[in-house]
Amino acid sequence: MDSDLARLPLRRLVVFEAAARHGRFVAAAEELAMSQAAVSQHVATLEDELGTALFTRGHRGVALTPAGETLRVAVEEGLRALQSGVAAARRAGKKRTLQILTDFGFAAWWLMPRIASLSEAAPDVELRLITTQSDDLVGDPDFDLAILFGAGDWPDHRAQRLFQEEVYPVCSPAYLGDRPLPTPEEISRMRLLHLRRPSALRWFSWDDWFSAMQLPPVSRPHDLMFNNYQLVLQAALQGQGVGLGWTPLIDAMVESGALVRLSPTPLTSERGYFVVESGTSASRDHARAFKRFLFEPRP
Repeated sequence: MDSDLARLPLRRLVVFEAAARHGRFVAAAEELAMSQAAVSQHVATLEDELGTALFTRGHRGVALTPAGETLRVAVEEGLRALQSGVAAARRAGKKRTLQILTDFGFAAWWLMPRIASLSEAAPDVELRLITTQSDDLVGDPDFDLAILFGAGDWPDHRAQRLFQEEVYPVCSPAYLGDRPLPTPEEISRMRLLHLRRPSALRWFSWDDWFSAMQLPPVSRPHDLMFNNYQLVLQAALQGQGVGLGWTPLIDAMVESGALVRLSPTPLTSERGYFVVESGTSASRDHARAFKRFLFEPRP
């Protein structure tokens, strides 16, 4: 067993996970402070070692092969387990820590702009932000609070909804141009930016939005499909098409004028972002303080 672990290509697996998550080697390189050529070499070496292709390469990025998707799931689970183990070891010390588990979109677009004010309010607490693309808490037992998107049904955890699911079509002002706000029929003729979802009930899709508008589903070759919401928003900001925007992730971009809401009425559901408490977090003063911070009235 020990010799098998020693032969694991851990560095290459970390590079592979970043490339799979971003869907672009250049984005993985920026995250890991590497060159794009180094990322490509790590992935190519890993593919040679495994004897199978992990990605298909295209002009706009890379997509996982079936073998790559299988490996991605296993690597994600392994890295989360390592993160949890390291965090648990660190907590043996005296310094107070608060480990927050959430998805990348919420962390980047809502939580990070507010972290500074929380740090000022609790300067003696070390904040540790862990991101995940899963809503399954089975593999992530070691956290104080989680902020996850779902229906609120996490067994053995207490969940309180922070934001209801509200979705609007959005695009950049450059993509809209001088046109007035389009009708749903006109939106159906624009280039659509799709977010791939693992199940029909996980979150809204364009099919759901068009159905609510009493229009048939739309799918065309020139539409774009992504497996990461960060990429959907980046494509929308760059004027590549119309995406679905989830509040509160898009709120600051709409307020600044970087994105335009194309419909005054949102599509809503009982899903949303929930604050999920672990078995021990409720008894920790700084976890309770952070939860109060999350539910403070927002402008």
